[in-house]
Amino acid sequence: MLSDIEVDLAKIRSNPTVSDTQKIKMFYDLMKERDIEPIVLRLSGYVKQKPMKVDYLLTFTPSRIILMRKSFIRKLTDPGFGAGLGPYLYFVLSKKIEYSDIKKKDSSVLKDSQHSQEETSIPYKDITKFVLYPDTKTLVSNMLGTAIRENVLIIHTKEKKYELILPTGKNGKYEKILYWLKMCLPVKIAAK
Repeated sequence: MLSDIEVDLAKIRSNPTVSDTQKIKMFYDLMKERDIEPIVLRLSGYVKQKPMKVDYLLTFTPSRIILMRKSFIRKLTDPGFGAGLGPYLYFVLSKKIEYSDIKKKDSSVLKDSQHSQEETSIPYKDITKFVLYPDTKTLVSNMLGTAIRENVLIIHTKEKKYELILPTGKNGKYEKILYWLKMCLPVKIAAK
């Protein structure tokens, strides 16, 4: 038997008359109506802190960004993490996944959960500037061409500035990240 949410998501997915942008809006409206805070996008990044770097998991939802510091154990057990759309949104936008493939625990965050010391929540309404640019200092050239190895994400809020490095090996190329951030987030994205 199909769940209500599966039926509603399948309706959005199968509607050929709406664009991906409209499907994302319909998806957000459905999740808000159901009081679910879905994971929209996940990226992996780090902050350089002397003498080492601190790894973070960046989780984007319709209302906020959650920065979760990766524990040493998580880094060991999750070395192959790659960025991507949240499972529900990926289901709506792609025919490559079936609803039964979605892991419910990886699909949404608990709105009222207590934040750990390893977690920072940044509501979009508190963001004053959001900057994403390719870090040309990490440009690598070889016989096959050139590539940038890292992108930089800077989030300015009313109280603080967060500067994260986003490795392209885990998150994909700059253009891909920029496309999905523009499609899914309610903030203006500046370049440098």
